[in-house]
Amino acid sequence: MSLTATIFDIQHFSLHDGPGVRSTVFFKGCPLSCFWCSNPESQHMFPEVLYYRSQCKQCGACLAACPEGLLHVEDGRVKRAQGCKACGQCTAACRYGAQILSGKKMSVSEVCDEVHQHWRIFMQSGGGVTCSGGEPMAQFPFLFELLKTLHEDIGLNTCIETCGFSSWENYRKILPYIDELYMDIKHMDSTMHQRGTGRGNEIILSNIRNMAQAGKDVTIRVPLIPSFNDTDENLEQLAGFMRGNGLRRVEFMPMHVYGRSKYEALGRTLDVDESRPPRTEVAVACLEAAGIEAAVQHL
Repeated sequence: MSLTATIFDIQHFSLHDGPGVRSTVFFKGCPLSCFWCSNPESQHMFPEVLYYRSQCKQCGACLAACPEGLLHVEDGRVKRAQGCKACGQCTAACRYGAQILSGKKMSVSEVCDEVHQHWRIFMQSGGGVTCSGGEPMAQFPFLFELLKTLHEDIGLNTCIETCGFSSWENYRKILPYIDELYMDIKHMDSTMHQRGTGRGNEIILSNIRNMAQAGKDVTIRVPLIPSFNDTDENLEQLAGFMRGNGLRRVEFMPMHVYGRSKYEALGRTLDVDESRPPRTEVAVACLEAAGIEAAVQHL
């Protein structure tokens, strides 16, 4: 039986997920639960349906399409009863984009076939394929086979974006099959990291150290969150950690709330402090003063 993974998007012509023009494969499921996450549909492994009330015409097509009869209208909204497995029948029947399925099972060959159609653009731009999420390491057997196929059999440039929360043994296994590597540092203090993401940072920092010791060129990415990790103390600790481990590049990604509509579509709330922007200029200056190449990545 061929391996499959739950993928929630494949974004072509991406310019922010590695060198050149790339196709980014977004895996569902993540071991962290960052309170600022801009892709809430990426957090759970299972497929989910996003419902956009503003697009809904209440035509009844989705209700008729549900094989289990689990949809009903209440207070002008289509709602789901418990037991919905996000089979996708309702989203296929919706003509207005009000119901969108996030997550479908794909095989390695299906992903490779979809991204390989853009190989000319990859070659011309120095691009390739990036595995992101969610967290691609959360579906490791599939990720391993995908990267191996893309890198060895097809000959494409490969990259992963990872939060770092996985076993070093798994990271070690994929090293021969990745050309570019982005790893996140959310906070240098483990207690604060736990508060912000639901997990401590010991495994993450250990994996980053191991990558550096293995000679892998790592770009550190930091989602910059006001009053959480843009403090002088945290930035100085970040600079010291990077300098001490020979890490040369960091990209700061200022917090945004573009994903708020997706939270609403999932019946959830994005609870972040928008009273001030993150201290982007201070962060860049602090890392550059430590001799580290620092940039800001606006998405």
